[in-house]
Amino acid sequence: MLIIADVHGNLPALEAVLADAGSVDEIWSLGDLVGYGPHPNDVVQLLRSQPFRSLAGNHDWGATGQADLSVFNADARAACQWTDQVLEEETREYLVGLEVSSVFGSVHVAHGSPRDPLWEYLTNVRLAEINFGYFGTQVCLVGHTHVPITFRWREGVHGVGAFSASVPNAGDAIDPGADRLIFNPGSVGQPRDGDPRAAYAHYEPATGRFTFHRVAYDIAATQAAMRAAGLPERLAFRLQYGS
Repeated sequence: MLIIADVHGNLPALEAVLADAGSVDEIWSLGDLVGYGPHPNDVVQLLRSQPFRSLAGNHDWGATGQADLSVFNADARAACQWTDQVLEEETREYLVGLEVSSVFGSVHVAHGSPRDPLWEYLTNVRLAEINFGYFGTQVCLVGHTHVPITFRWREGVHGVGAFSASVPNAGDAIDPGADRLIFNPGSVGQPRDGDPRAAYAHYEPATGRFTFHRVAYDIAATQAAMRAAGLPERLAFRLQYGS
């Protein structure tokens, strides 16, 4: 399985990920297919042409009139408004029909967190500890922060040391073993961990193993398309720094 999150309408980044990942049985998206980026219709069309499952993210809601745009910052709000104007009807209907959380295979999936699937950012161990009580599977996948991270609840350990966090590097394999995991693969279309390369993961259902990956893409092409569309300059500028 190919695990992606937060594509945000960035077609060059998505194309680079698909080329790098090679043949996969299915693609799982953790939400925010659109918003920020200049290619919302192309991204959704490309993914839907393949075996593909997705959740809704908060920007998918914002771009389709399902979320109050006053909760977004000015740049995100402007991007949602622009996206709303350019969405083709087929794309809009698809996004509106997405669930906010689900179970794909034997894995719980949510955009933000199991507790608050659209809006909560899982940024630290304390929040992760609380959220382990909101899903019943061994593994949960989330996105939303645009930062790759693994939270682990060690089997049989109580108190100090039971919960931990680690940041994967490209090529790292993450094995749950007997533990429970919350795993964020990072963002395809707008990384925010200081590395501008698109982030994604492979998942092997037979072993439970996740492998984390990074791949470079044509950032300048995305930036040029964003500027041509009149999207906020800060959204284009930040792509080259992964911030």
